[in-house]
Amino acid sequence: MTGPLNRPLWPNGRMNRTSALNLILVVASALFGVVLYRRGYTYEGSVFVYMLGGILIGWPYYAARYTGWMTALVFSSIVPATIWLQNKAVEVGLWGYPAGKIYWMGWFTKEGQGPWHWSRHLWLGNDMPVMEYLFYPAFCLFQVVLYALYSHLVPDRWFEEAHPRLRRLFPWVFGPITAVWLVIYFIFPNPRATDYAWWMMGFGYVITWAAWWKSPSFRAYSQCPAFWLWFLIMAIGFLPPWEAFHIGINHDWAWNIPNTFPAAYTFRGASLPFHEFFGYFTSATTFQALMFFFIRSLGNIVVKDRSLVPFSRL
Repeated sequence: MTGPLNRPLWPNGRMNRTSALNLILVVASALFGVVLYRRGYTYEGSVFVYMLGGILIGWPYYAARYTGWMTALVFSSIVPATIWLQNKAVEVGLWGYPAGKIYWMGWFTKEGQGPWHWSRHLWLGNDMPVMEYLFYPAFCLFQVVLYALYSHLVPDRWFEEAHPRLRRLFPWVFGPITAVWLVIYFIFPNPRATDYAWWMMGFGYVITWAAWWKSPSFRAYSQCPAFWLWFLIMAIGFLPPWEAFHIGINHDWAWNIPNTFPAAYTFRGASLPFHEFFGYFTSATTFQALMFFFIRSLGNIVVKDRSLVPFSRL
């Protein structure tokens, strides 16, 4: 029997899966994040407010659509590789963490640090906040859960229907973006360090193009207004100010511009290499591409309710 806290607050409204418990957890996460932020733990505090809060509010809509296998498969496809690439990027000095910056979850500074020397199992060779090991799984979950909420909230089915006029838009838009991303590696050669951030973006571009090539459902979805609206919201509306906030206001990490691409801008003493915008573009597509690839390959193993997932029957 469903308890009163788990019952939808607005069963006939747009947010018809949101319960009182969801809102309580969101408020608790936000308040805890504010407390951490005010104590100087800006990285973790911010993530508790917007990222964990977003996951909590969107989770009922994600869970109604997908099984736990979808979550596990997306995580295993992205998280280990991105954590390894990030560690390599820190190791060669593409970015780092400001001296004196405090992190609620501390640091791994040497092999075997921590009670019972447990950190030896996670040691990857450089100084990096523990928060970074948790950020990528959280960011991954944030993307897929928020996408499910977004799919639920788009005004009508027209947004998630393939439109003939949009049939060629993906190769016309994403083709030049990918080509420019490839070319800049040779226009701006960097003899000082391997740009693992560029390679991390390449990981996303490969996934996106492979899914577009192999998955009829992803190709169909790329012809929908909803796909392109999400692309604009995430790649232009959210991720650029998100990183400007973390590097320019919080100073949670700092790019080392001499070791990477030229700066696109400098904000409050923090500079952002211009190739990071190509990372925003692929972040806006990679997670959906993976999900549609698994839907095509595994069907009901990863999809709980096909009526809620567009093109899941292709």
